Amino acid sequence: MNTKLTLSIDRTVIDRAKRDLQTKEKSLSGLIEDYFRLLLATKSKRTPNAPIVEELTGIAGLDKRVDENDIIAEYLLEKYK
Repeated sequence: MNTKLTLSIDRTVIDRAKRDLQTKEKSLSGLIEDYFRLLLATKSKRTPNAPIVEELTGIAGLDKRVDENDIIAEYLLEKYK
């Protein structure tokens, strides 16, 4: 069952997303729903880290300025271009 949801999103982001989706057979609501599904799926697949993983975490020096949610959103926007 679909339920209405009110979101506050920057107007330029909405306009750009709608323009990008016009050539696809995908709605903005569908894009957001896919994003939530992907987000929930990736969160549920995470398992507690083994001690060796905890010990090695942070060694690679990942770019802290990059947000995981931005990566997912960029992927979905590119996918439905």
